[in-house]
Amino acid sequence: MDFDLPKPKQHNLIYSIVGVRRCGKTFFLYQLMDRLMREGVPRDRIFHFTLDDERVMPFSERTLSDLLDAYYKLVPEAVEGCYLFLDEIQEAPCWTNFVRRISEQRKVTIVLTGSSSKLLSKDIPTHLRGRSLSKEIWPLGFDEYCDFRGVVHEGVESLTAEAAGRLEVAFFEYLQVGGFPAVQNMLPLDRVQLLQGYAAEIVTKDVLERFETTSIRVAERFARNALRSTGLKFSVNNQLKDIRAAGMSASNEKLYALLDDLEDAHLVFRVNDYTLSIKENPRSSSKVYSVDPGLALAVAPASHLDVGQRLETAVFVELKRRFGADRTNVIATYSAVDCPEVDFIVGDVALGDQHQLLQVAVRTGAEAGLGLSPDRLPKKYKSEIGNLETAMKRSGLDTGAVITLSEEAEFPVSSGTVRLVPAWKWFLGR
Repeated sequence: MDFDLPKPKQHNLIYSIVGVRRCGKTFFLYQLMDRLMREGVPRDRIFHFTLDDERVMPFSERTLSDLLDAYYKLVPEAVEGCYLFLDEIQEAPCWTNFVRRISEQRKVTIVLTGSSSKLLSKDIPTHLRGRSLSKEIWPLGFDEYCDFRGVVHEGVESLTAEAAGRLEVAFFEYLQVGGFPAVQNMLPLDRVQLLQGYAAEIVTKDVLERFETTSIRVAERFARNALRSTGLKFSVNNQLKDIRAAGMSASNEKLYALLDDLEDAHLVFRVNDYTLSIKENPRSSSKVYSVDPGLALAVAPASHLDVGQRLETAVFVELKRRFGADRTNVIATYSAVDCPEVDFIVGDVALGDQHQLLQVAVRTGAEAGLGLSPDRLPKKYKSEIGNLETAMKRSGLDTGAVITLSEEAEFPVSSGTVRLVPAWKWFLGR
């Protein structure tokens, strides 16, 4: 992640690290502190404190001020400039007033994290509106997964066939394991159990305790169905019927609010159809995506092994890493009367990003020696290429990509060029 901290001074922006539970926010703070020290910042100019430490509880309104005063007494030179890393900031009362005051009056660079039902990912920038810059942390991307597993991925274009084969295998494993750091070296059954616990913890602590949106049974069933629907259209109306059929009470309003809460907690995300309209329609038809393909697999039925859904989920999360932000339609699906759906159209033209059209398919049929002309592909694959070709015509783009598990090719269509790219290569930025 590109995250350059400014040198300490008055009126610096306040930086916040946000993301789903257990994705590594605290460890990222350690990495930032380590980088500062390697760049020559003295260790005693870096103050790190985790505010869920029971030794400083119960908190008073002066606890944060007393902690900082004690630090300045121990390191008087820090008054001339220091870095403050405050983890689990939500535990302290009046923390917003403290952080604003210190940023205005002291020569500091402040980095915050927060989680739990008391403070969700969007709360820190909301409380510090106009004064903060937030950075999202995600479970491990494929490049980080390779680093974690010791899989060589540098110089992708010049890799041997054997090395490329290892990356292809590693990517397929990534779709099963996912990117949560703690599960990487666990046995499959233990991994599934822990990931199921993550999902349950997010529902109970980050949603129900905070918002009391609905009952625990309704929330757990709804969240589980959303995770199982990753990469698919998700109808709140259908979920309402399912919940009522199971003998539970719910309403459309509560379920839409619950979906908002799950998204605030970074558990699932909605992707709407691409539109040029400036009006938002939060209840329009949308697809949902899990924050992690491994998490989606963990909550799925044992008989459900849809690699395509997990591949599309992994692509979505990678797009979130690359494009980030909360601007509407940076990541969207593309559909029209003569084009049922292209999985993603991405880009922010206001920021100079040209739009890209991306289709996701485990296979396209090209590897079967059927030729690279769309009209020679099997019927079940024609729609993938045909929809992409139509979307290229309608959008004025002359290129489109199909992300596959292993196929690689490039061929002309009536509106330009379609490229088939192996997922492992696309994820590594090639």
